[in-house]
Amino acid sequence: MSILGLTKAIITENIDEDGHSEALDARGSCAHAIKAGRCLSQMPRNEQNRGLKKAKIMWVCYPWILHRGRSFVHLSGSERTERLGHLARDGYDVYLIAADFQKEYYQRDWNIHLISIPIRYVPIISLVLYGLTLFFFLPFYLVKIRPDFVITDPSPTLFLTWKPFLSRLLRFKMILDIRSTPVNPYRISGFFSNIYFKMSVCIAKMMLDGMTIVTPMMRNEICQAFNISPSWTGILSNGISEIFLASYKKQNLDKVELRRKLGLSGEFTILYHGTLRVPTGGLIECIEAISLVKNDCPDAFLLLLGFGTAAMLHRLETTIKEKAVQDRVKLLGPVDFHDVPKYISMCNLGLVPLPNTPTWRYQQPLKLLEYMAMGKTVIVSDSPAHRSLIGNNRNGIYISHVNPVELAKAIKYAYNNRDRLDKWGEVGREIVEKKFTWERVNEDLIEYLLKARHD
Repeated sequence: MSILGLTKAIITENIDEDGHSEALDARGSCAHAIKAGRCLSQMPRNEQNRGLKKAKIMWVCYPWILHRGRSFVHLSGSERTERLGHLARDGYDVYLIAADFQKEYYQRDWNIHLISIPIRYVPIISLVLYGLTLFFFLPFYLVKIRPDFVITDPSPTLFLTWKPFLSRLLRFKMILDIRSTPVNPYRISGFFSNIYFKMSVCIAKMMLDGMTIVTPMMRNEICQAFNISPSWTGILSNGISEIFLASYKKQNLDKVELRRKLGLSGEFTILYHGTLRVPTGGLIECIEAISLVKNDCPDAFLLLLGFGTAAMLHRLETTIKEKAVQDRVKLLGPVDFHDVPKYISMCNLGLVPLPNTPTWRYQQPLKLLEYMAMGKTVIVSDSPAHRSLIGNNRNGIYISHVNPVELAKAIKYAYNNRDRLDKWGEVGREIVEKKFTWERVNEDLIEYLLKARHD
């Protein structure tokens, strides 16, 4: 079968009997969390944003891959689904084109129109197939839907060579959205990802109508590296899932049962949740730090929660055995996104050990916002991105370097102040409610789209 025939065979869309894309939503619990969370943050609406009401916004995203046969939801997908769901709730007509998006994970409360491209994940090959699919079929959807704005991640940018012609014909604006720069550029796959990312940004600079970037520091870095005017770009922060906001008040009920289930009823529990696949992410050092605090913190326990590659999991397990901390460290594996708040609620201390290196220093990890939303004090590296979120507040315990000794000092400090951690963590909750609710971050998006429309 030719590539064209293959891509045509794998692209699917959920259409109702009237010929419209079926509206889909994140799981029922997510929808209930939205309703419960509305009262948590009522930000004043920017009056000028009303000018975009009823605008059609199409979001094109590759890393929404939800692996078939696994029991967990891609966290990035859940975060972005809520962003789009809130836009739909606020009156915008929202379309999502996503790779391998499993519809059974979604219910019908969001009013998001879903176009699904099921592609089995194979490094590099699936990315190329996805790009070719969009090259051939996205123009047809643009003609059919007539969106006002198309927002895409870097993955298909190399294949959108028809953009200048179609955007003039159909009068839409196309924006490149960057949630992260490549975080593992020293491995083979990371090397190619880094090249692909740079090519995507260069093409976006030539052909697209704007760019949104997750943090001001990352924007400065990208603009300087690619000679882009900062005024052409916008800041679009990550937002916090309202599942976490809604779970905050009932976390005492959740954590007692979960601690009993995990056999951690009395332990001082330190939680890392997220990906377990990047060797430079500080996890090996965290395990080594636990071995250093055995005597000073006799009931300290490290829980590592998330999906990892076979190679990285083997390395973690080997380190646990070498340091003889099998009774102090547990690799729990991935859990459903909607269960993550329960694990955060039952921990005493959060952990974000990303080093202050060029690869990591301008990232905005969602896990940090999630700890903060749940009122947890967090050990973090002293990086510009972390400082921009926490500032000098007590809810962040900074370490100057991500090494076992510094991490051990931070753990002992938290352990000796364990009765104060919940009080310190309340500041993080206040920061999230003020700056990172969907109402707030989507205001920034709409304001930027208005600017792009008139440029």
